[in-house]
Amino acid sequence: MPVLPDKNEQPRYSVIRNKVGEMANTERVEKRGSAATVRQRAKPQRGYMLESLLQASNAAQPQFQDQPLQPAADPAVPATDWVTKLRHELPSVPRPDFPELEALYGETLFAAHSLLPSSDEINGPEFASSTSTNVFTSDDLATMALDNTEPSTDFQEDIAFFHNPHEPNVLFKSDTWIPPPLPLEPACDGYLPPPELGTTLLSEFLVDFNTAYPLYRPHVIADHLRVCYSGASDGSAVAWCSAYVVFGLAYMLRGSSATATKQDNELARYYLARNYISLNRLLLSSPSLGLVQCLIGVALLVQSTPCGRNVPDGHFLSTSLRVAQSMAYHDDESDLSDKDRDVEQERRVFWLGFINDTSTSMLSGSPTTQRREDIVAPKPDENPADSLGAVIAAEGHWKVNIFSLRLNLALLQAEAIEQVLSAKARNTAPLDIDAAATIVLSRLKSFHNHELFNLSPDQLFQLLYRSDVAHTVSLEASYFATVYRLHAFMALDKNSRINPFTADALRRLSAMKEQKSSLEAKRLLSLLPIAPRGDVGLYWMEHRSLVAALVTVLAHHVNNPTEPAPTKDEQRGYNELIADLGTLVERSVASSDCFMAQARALCMELFARLETSLRIELLQKSATHQDKLTMSAS
Repeated sequence: MPVLPDKNEQPRYSVIRNKVGEMANTERVEKRGSAATVRQRAKPQRGYMLESLLQASNAAQPQFQDQPLQPAADPAVPATDWVTKLRHELPSVPRPDFPELEALYGETLFAAHSLLPSSDEINGPEFASSTSTNVFTSDDLATMALDNTEPSTDFQEDIAFFHNPHEPNVLFKSDTWIPPPLPLEPACDGYLPPPELGTTLLSEFLVDFNTAYPLYRPHVIADHLRVCYSGASDGSAVAWCSAYVVFGLAYMLRGSSATATKQDNELARYYLARNYISLNRLLLSSPSLGLVQCLIGVALLVQSTPCGRNVPDGHFLSTSLRVAQSMAYHDDESDLSDKDRDVEQERRVFWLGFINDTSTSMLSGSPTTQRREDIVAPKPDENPADSLGAVIAAEGHWKVNIFSLRLNLALLQAEAIEQVLSAKARNTAPLDIDAAATIVLSRLKSFHNHELFNLSPDQLFQLLYRSDVAHTVSLEASYFATVYRLHAFMALDKNSRINPFTADALRRLSAMKEQKSSLEAKRLLSLLPIAPRGDVGLYWMEHRSLVAALVTVLAHHVNNPTEPAPTKDEQRGYNELIADLGTLVERSVASSDCFMAQARALCMELFARLETSLRIELLQKSATHQDKLTMSAS
């Protein structure tokens, strides 16, 4: 809040930074320095008027920080009740006049408003830079609320006074440099779907994603949306970024459904772009559970869209994990009372960050952010009261805690990285490396004996919803990637510097006769016909694992012609996956990374060789059979 100077005291020069928006935040920054470098103001009465107006504006602004919006949540309350409660509340909440995206859900949106960035813009260098905060702020809707706004005469005079270069009695040192003013940023954004659609998207997010990937408590994310739809702020960018994460992931899920439209994937990228604009404020906010959740959510949006071809996600994951770990380290020093903290959810979110960070390290070859020995957060309960993390059958009472399975796999991945693939392990004796790899592979095999992995594709299709099938395929892909990485490490002369998921390494491995991870690859590929496919979030997140699995299976059949040939259904599945990879190549055409095109070319080459060998074998069998008939006839 601005502070009025004493009337008997000569006021210091003040810089008023006015953030233009429907709910504006204003702060007064006092310039410190000697008398020779501080401007003395000649007309203090106008400053009093301006500061009084700002003080009144701040007093009228709704404040949401430091007070819970809802009573303490009961874990027994289902997520649908929170969504229903929010849906009934929003129509009665006073809302500001910022423009809604009502037209965003019509057929003429993209031609009429040019609101959504094109594929070239999303994949271009501007979007790849996290410092480009003005890439998507020049659209019509962003300026609509300010077109008819005229500042008052007094306000214009005060601003003219601040910017007057001929103000008298000002002394400057010869080496004094005045930096340019900071860019103005709105306190909150007005890019929200209508309340009815917003609550529907929230419901889909909670049911199809958050149940298996417990990023938010239902009542917490409902409170975030309540803050946003009231046009207020929680004192940081967390509420708005959380809302954009939920809407973006919900549209990603819609794009993976059987009734998906092109707009679903475009809107997922749109909300990712909106979050990118707020990253500066988000990263500078105080460490909190909400900050960690937002960073993980942004990383998930990057991974599940074509933007991940140019925009790295690792720094979001590593930052989220460091913030979460620092909160766990300083539990005793926290100013929050126990009733204000959700310790169980903090642990979940920390382990979600750990899962993503470890999986990314396994695919990229980069070191993990946290070593297992440095982790102080205990593992979450495998059977929590709210059942978050569990996948439940479409019919019946069968369920499995897929979050717990992800966590157990991530711990095995971390062990593999630390004991076998890390830089420290390079100084280990070869026999010790072999023993460590054997132990990890044995533990991975024991992990894969879980009943979920013993169900056939048909059983999973009958048992699970489509979104839960996608979670299962993602888990299977992560398991295959771990086994494949270890076997590839042994096959490539124990050189951990070689990433077996690159195009060159895949080609090198495809020439080898023995493909030790072929069974795991076949299992993964057998699940793809029942899962969402093509330009969907699952394929963007797991495309490297899928490519490696296809190369492994094709190379196994090509280099081992005496082994049983793939069935017609399996060949059809391989061909369909190659076609799906072609779709991903088209969507990532603007990317500077040519991995997708090179990997698909290798798969097509191996598949052509397999088809040729099968045709030759068929002709040979036919000729042999004909010779037998001829000999028997004679």
